[in-house]
Amino acid sequence: MNNPILISTVAFDGYDLGVAIEEIAAVGADGVEVAFIEGYTVPFTEETFTQAYADQIRQQLADNGIPCRSFSAHMDLTKPNAVEIFTRRMAFARMLGADAIVTNAAPMAKKDEFMSNIRELGQTAQSMGLVIGLENPGDGKANVIDTAEQAARVIDEIALDSVKLNYDFGNLISHCFEKVKPEADFLLAVPQTGHYHVKDVARDEDGWRFTPIGEGRIDYRTVLAAIAKDPRPLSVSLEIPLRLKRASDASPVRADAPLELSVVRKILHQSMQFVRQAMGT
Repeated sequence: MNNPILISTVAFDGYDLGVAIEEIAAVGADGVEVAFIEGYTVPFTEETFTQAYADQIRQQLADNGIPCRSFSAHMDLTKPNAVEIFTRRMAFARMLGADAIVTNAAPMAKKDEFMSNIRELGQTAQSMGLVIGLENPGDGKANVIDTAEQAARVIDEIALDSVKLNYDFGNLISHCFEKVKPEADFLLAVPQTGHYHVKDVARDEDGWRFTPIGEGRIDYRTVLAAIAKDPRPLSVSLEIPLRLKRASDASPVRADAPLELSVVRKILHQSMQFVRQAMGT
């Protein structure tokens, strides 16, 4: 089955969104994952998520002949007014034409509150024709979803078709301090997975840095070949946060300045070639 291969705009943190869309289209992606992630991208406010801004982005997408297939809006779903805030972001995702929205779950200590909120949000997502992808995090802090095995139980407990797992291979490396291998872990929640984030990491004395896909610590040839055999055409999004590193305690560190655009372009082109070859597309 032909999995849509997307590129997240997070790779272009520090550049105008229009530039990111143009570059992603030029690399030959099947779609864009628009990213507004607290602490990981250029700061924004809740007033960002308007119909007027969505129309502007849709025009940029149309001008470049590429769709927005998913929307990253990571947040703690137990923060104050989380249901109201995330509902607004879901509505914005649909304004862009996305049919999937990615977010974090919540700290393990707040699981009961999370379960209440996600069931309400899941019902709203269902009415919108949207799927929420709950992502395994990378910061090393105990979460409702830490690994695929844990995620499978949580997704089954939620029991809504509109709530799935967004499995992030690179996050698992730092989150579990390399004690769990993503190549085996992701297989434990394939039926509960609705979206994939593909990023690769390398270790150095300061922690983890992000690399072109195929040059890090993850055996992506094996992983991507397995995903390609799944009869469901799940989106595979190259989410490569090139402005970030993870410290040895797994906390994110955002550089003062973005990478040169030519460097970002080269990494994405190389990564796209690797992923398409590995998936046989």
